Amino acid sequence: MPIDLKNMKTINCQIDGAIVRLSLNRPDAANAINSVLENELYEALKACDADNSVKCVVLTADGPNFSGGHDIQELATDVVEEREPATIEGKNWVRTGELLEPWWFTKLLIVAVKGYVGPHVNTLLLAADFVIAAENTHFSWAEMRVGIGTPFGSYTLMPFHFPMRVAKQLWITGGWMDAETALRLFYVNRVVPVGEEEALAMRYAEQFSRMELENITGNKRGIHKLYEAAGLPAMVAMGREPYVHEGAAGEAVMEHFRMIYDKGAAAAAKSRDNDWEYELGKI
Repeated sequence: MPIDLKNMKTINCQIDGAIVRLSLNRPDAANAINSVLENELYEALKACDADNSVKCVVLTADGPNFSGGHDIQELATDVVEEREPATIEGKNWVRTGELLEPWWFTKLLIVAVKGYVGPHVNTLLLAADFVIAAENTHFSWAEMRVGIGTPFGSYTLMPFHFPMRVAKQLWITGGWMDAETALRLFYVNRVVPVGEEEALAMRYAEQFSRMELENITGNKRGIHKLYEAAGLPAMVAMGREPYVHEGAAGEAVMEHFRMIYDKGAAAAAKSRDNDWEYELGKI
C-alpha cells in the first residue's frame, strides 16, 4: 500500500485487507477541510486507486462532527491578507470548475457521517457511492447565503441527487436537512443510532469486497456514463465560470471575511445568521 502514514498530518489511515479506513483528524477544528487535509485526502484516494489489493475505502471522522466544511478561517486569511491561496494540483484549492478527486475514484467510496456536515464537505457525499448517517447528522449549505454563484466542482452533482426545488432551496438560501429527510431524498443509504454509523459502513465494505475488483470498477464506470449521458459535462462546464462579487454583495462578502479574520468563524456565523429563521431553511 503506497500510503506513508508518517506524512499524513490530518488523516488517520488503517488498512484491513481490501478495505482502507480513512478518518478526518482535525477534531479541534470540527474537521474543517483546509488545503492540507484536502491534499492529503486526494493523495490517499489516488494511492488506494492505484493499489489493486484495495476494493473499498471507508471515510469517517474523529470527534463528534464529520466536518464543518471549508476551513473558512484559512480562506478569510487568504482574502484579507491578499496572499496567494494554496493549490491542489496547481488549482486554487477553494474553487475549481472541475469534478473533484472523489468523483474519479474507481473503487467503492463509503462515507460514514455524524453531527454537522458543512457545505464544502457535501461535495464528498455527492461523489460517494454509499453514505451511512447517524441519527444526529445535520447537512448544511449555510455558507451559500454569503454568495457563491453557479454550482461548481462536485456541486454540479446536486440535480442528480435532489429534485430541483430542493436544490434551489439548498443552494440559493443555504438550506439544511436532517438525517431522516436525507434518507427520504435518497441522499443517504441508511440512518442508524449515533455511534453505529461506522460499523455499518464497514459491514457494507466487507460485503462489497467479496466482489471481483473488475466488476466493481466496471459497474461504477457504467453508472458514471449515465451521469454523462444525462448532461453532467455541460453542468461542469457551466460551473467553470467564476462568480464575481460586485456592489453591495461584494462589500458584504468582504465584511464577512474580515469578521472571520478578526473575530473567528463562530462570530461571523452568528452575524450571518442574525434574525435568520433557521427552521424555515429546513428541507
